Amino acid sequence: MKFFQNLFGTKKIIGINLNISKNAVMDMKDSTHTLQDKIESDLKKSPDIVDRRILMRYEKRFIDKFKKIGNLNQKCPYCSKAYQSLNLGEKKCGECKKTFFVQKRVQDMGTVAVMLEKKPQFDLQWKATSQIKKFKFFLPNEYSYIEKQLQGQGKKNLQSGDVMHSLLNAYAKNSLNAGHYELYMAFIFHKAELMRSQQRFAEALECYLYVYFLQSNLPDNEANFSQNLSINEELRQQIAQLLEFGNIQIKKLKDLFDYAIKHLNVFNESSLTISAHKSYSLLMKEFKEEDANKEEIKPMRSFVLYTKAS
Repeated sequence: MKFFQNLFGTKKIIGINLNISKNAVMDMKDSTHTLQDKIESDLKKSPDIVDRRILMRYEKRFIDKFKKIGNLNQKCPYCSKAYQSLNLGEKKCGECKKTFFVQKRVQDMGTVAVMLEKKPQFDLQWKATSQIKKFKFFLPNEYSYIEKQLQGQGKKNLQSGDVMHSLLNAYAKNSLNAGHYELYMAFIFHKAELMRSQQRFAEALECYLYVYFLQSNLPDNEANFSQNLSINEELRQQIAQLLEFGNIQIKKLKDLFDYAIKHLNVFNESSLTISAHKSYSLLMKEFKEEDANKEEIKPMRSFVLYTKAS
């Protein structure tokens, strides 16, 4: 029976790989630009003008969700009774008898006492900053080169993230020029991961949405596109975590989705197999169940009874 299911059953289409291999990077660098005419027709010459206020609304939403929770003064969060134990985990106050928990806070790694009802949001803050894929670059000399270039431009107090952003942007641009569109998409994914590690959640979500749009058009490293109706599981997980953290429904995210495509898309629409509208429709279908779980319970309608004046 299992044999026939494997033979005739519906086969799940595997989403595109978002890992970056050393061979893919080296192929891109060794490219002879034989696809130059097609690349020229695929790429847009000028970016669209965007209104950043859309992104700013989501930035504020994430900032509000990422506010510090708990106190650092070893006191019960309910009645302020001091506790002695430094052990992490659930505790019961000897004064008010209420249960609270003690845990490391992601924003500053301080040990805080938190009300039990705030634990779900506390856990989401950790989840939003965990499981981030670190970009493994294969040419460390280029990292050093970009770092020196930034320093030469007068950039002081450089953080590693600043250099990594420049490095990813440079690699992404080079992969586009070589027609390695799948590699380009992978670099954008890692750029989203880097932003997320810096708690730039709205910008990270914008990049994830753009990666999904590209993935639905299934680019390859020979400057080709084909239709893809499945989502990469790793990308789905990253989007889902930020949506859960911000308590955001995909069906109400069209303004940010459209902004992401308008702001980041470098390809002519005529080169792509799936439009932004269809891509968004597929994304809504993918997250239909999560959206339903976030539906607010609407209050019952109240009725006012009118009586005739006596």
